[in-house]
Amino acid sequence: MPDCSICGACINSDRGGADRLPSLFDSIGPVMTGSSSSATAGVLRIGRMGRLLIGGDPDAIDLYFYGALSTTYKGHASDGAVVAGLLGELEDSGLIGKMLRIAAERGIPVHDHVDPESTRNSMTVDMALVRNGVHYRISGVSIGGGEIEMQEVDGWPVLLHGFEDGALFLADHCFSQSEVEAFLSRSVQSVTATEYDGKAFHTVLTETALTEPQINALRDASIRVYPLRNLWDFKLKDPVPLFDTFASWLALAEKTSAPSAAEEYEERRSGVSREWVRKKTLTAWNAMKAAVENGLAGHNRLLGGLTPGDDGARLKNLVDAHQNLSGPVVGTAIARALAVMESNGSMRQVVACPTAGSCGIMPGCLMTAAEKLGSSDDQIIDALLSGAMTGVLVAKRAPVSGALGGCQSEIGVSSAMAAAALAQLAGGSAKQVQEAYALALKNVLGLVCDPVAGPVEVPCIKRNAIGVANAFAAADMALAGIESIIPPDEVLDALINTQQYLPRELRGMMSGGLCATKKAHELKDWWYKKLATM
Repeated sequence: MPDCSICGACINSDRGGADRLPSLFDSIGPVMTGSSSSATAGVLRIGRMGRLLIGGDPDAIDLYFYGALSTTYKGHASDGAVVAGLLGELEDSGLIGKMLRIAAERGIPVHDHVDPESTRNSMTVDMALVRNGVHYRISGVSIGGGEIEMQEVDGWPVLLHGFEDGALFLADHCFSQSEVEAFLSRSVQSVTATEYDGKAFHTVLTETALTEPQINALRDASIRVYPLRNLWDFKLKDPVPLFDTFASWLALAEKTSAPSAAEEYEERRSGVSREWVRKKTLTAWNAMKAAVENGLAGHNRLLGGLTPGDDGARLKNLVDAHQNLSGPVVGTAIARALAVMESNGSMRQVVACPTAGSCGIMPGCLMTAAEKLGSSDDQIIDALLSGAMTGVLVAKRAPVSGALGGCQSEIGVSSAMAAAALAQLAGGSAKQVQEAYALALKNVLGLVCDPVAGPVEVPCIKRNAIGVANAFAAADMALAGIESIIPPDEVLDALINTQQYLPRELRGMMSGGLCATKKAHELKDWWYKKLATM
């Protein structure tokens, strides 16, 4: 549809211009089933939003993938993940790999459509859905780390992230906020509307979910209604951040501490207590430890099968035999990181940190350093909070998706988060925490995203190893008083600059880097033949 005008009578600006304010639990989360936070967990959440907007399970599903994702989606089980969301499954569901078969058994046809040459955002998922004879077209973008932006509903532009309560509705004229409140018999936070061709598409946001009678009242006054309900266990309560730069975080952290300032940030953003923040962080930590144990158990059957699945266990055996060169701490941390990634590749539960493609770095580093230091759970939570806050400040301004910004956005950011967490765990100051982040991120600027054949296996698993080693090196330098000549906020500027200049071929398109090698082409041919039999 053409560019739309905004109905001035309907605008309430309470939400200001803030449309992206990540939570700490967007950086250490979600707890999910592998293999990709963007292309598995994120697209599943797009499916969940689709199900919510159409009012239940669809009767028919057509999925459209573009650019890089159109060539790699099978390796991430993206189509199964979207279908899982559409049929009511959560991000940590163990059924994602079986959902296409489950849909077929339920008589729900699923068709995939791909456009590798599209210039659209490569993490866009379009869904053409049918429910009770009504056709819908819903589009969203997975923006990294499991976060999403819903961008279009039946041709109308929207901006939704999954934490909204209220409703969308289409009417034959524009309603004011007072009119909407009158037929809902309740106050609302805001009403915005877009007018075009004699119709008005409204977004109504409320503090809590609308009741069924209130939804029915909207139906009586409109052409079509799309319910909204917060899908997470937290939501954006205050769109004005407590701080949004490393410099402003440091100013507050030097008065309290880095983790305390992070707690205060989340308390304001999500309207939750500090106790809730720490409890949820501990839940993530326990899931990280479980992923380490599962990965080292040696029963990893990777989705793509490009690697044997026991590399973590092999390295751990070498370390335990005192035969490795990097010593017990770094060697063990790398072995654990590999094991978590092998668990991720086997479509088992992991914690995106900030992505699934980099999910081994933080648990590998922290679990091993905590053993060496004899750290308590409270100290580990403090470290995770410091690392998560680092990830939040990056994600506020830059994508943390390999398909959007290269592997520097995943391994690089995760390594920087882990370096900050290690510095915190070792008793570093707030400034040293930030210097560790800056030193780590500088080292991996320009790292490309080149997943061989598509699955999150080669080189993704072993890149977690360099992320671990880099994190320890950066933390040690920061603890020694070594500083980044380029300030932390400007290192983030450099990441954004590099992302913008990184060629499309080196952002998950399977056409550059390692993907251009002879062996990669052989593995791709083998994998595609395997897919044809699945």
